[in-house]
Amino acid sequence: MKIFQEHVGLSQSCPFLIRVFNQVDLSYPFHAHKEAFELTITEGIEGTRMVGDSTERFSEKDIVLISPGLPHCWQDYGIKPKGSHKVIVIHFLEELFTIQQASAPHLTKIFDGLKNSKFGLKLNKKGLEEAWEIVNELKEENNLSNYMRLLRLLHLFGESANTEKLCTEGYSHKEFKNEEIRLTKALQFIQENYTRKLMIKEVSDHVHISPSAFSHYFKSRTLKSFSEYILELRLGRAAQLLQNSDLQISMIGFESGFHNSSYFNSAFKKKYDTTPMKFRKKRRVI
Repeated sequence: MKIFQEHVGLSQSCPFLIRVFNQVDLSYPFHAHKEAFELTITEGIEGTRMVGDSTERFSEKDIVLISPGLPHCWQDYGIKPKGSHKVIVIHFLEELFTIQQASAPHLTKIFDGLKNSKFGLKLNKKGLEEAWEIVNELKEENNLSNYMRLLRLLHLFGESANTEKLCTEGYSHKEFKNEEIRLTKALQFIQENYTRKLMIKEVSDHVHISPSAFSHYFKSRTLKSFSEYILELRLGRAAQLLQNSDLQISMIGFESGFHNSSYFNSAFKKKYDTTPMKFRKKRRVI
């Protein structure tokens, strides 16, 4: 599997582009942008976010900054939110800023954020609170007002108190070493197949190493065992189905990759500290 390189149509005369999506389809494959930075803002949507060797659930409000070359995708499991929601994607070139500007005191934080975006950065709760007033003002226009809003958002990413790194320190996406390509292939294969019975040997065969070597490698890169990672994906899908669908709970377990209802119920309760039924009653989206 090759990492899909998406062309976003930027140029020196159009160094940044803002797109606002009110009809959302988060089924885009694992991909990267060769030259463009990406700022992705989601509101009212839940799912799984994959950035480099990081896989996390995202919900409600989420803002992530990604550097050129860093593979990523957002998945909503094909479950469409019932409430108000939107996705804003901003692509911009590094040429938006000059080398001379890097030493300017008022832009130092912006360059710090751009530098650390090689790991993928997300705004934490504190950062989101400051950012959302800016987000609400963003329009699908390439004008001076939106340019200033983009600068204000990027400034927040330069404050370490506002952000969290997504990828591990050892992830080196720019060189795309064999191990990073192998991990990307494995994560994509898992993402496409985790709702069925999936054994570690099948994934290790897909990336051409032994199951024991893959098990050690996978945990060293994701900080989770293969089984823990699969379980997290399945529980995340189940939680979203409970909130956003009318399926019976037993069917939700099956659709999420659980073929034993007792195991589904016990694993769900351990993760969310409540039963699937109580979770649905409390967090159901009408």
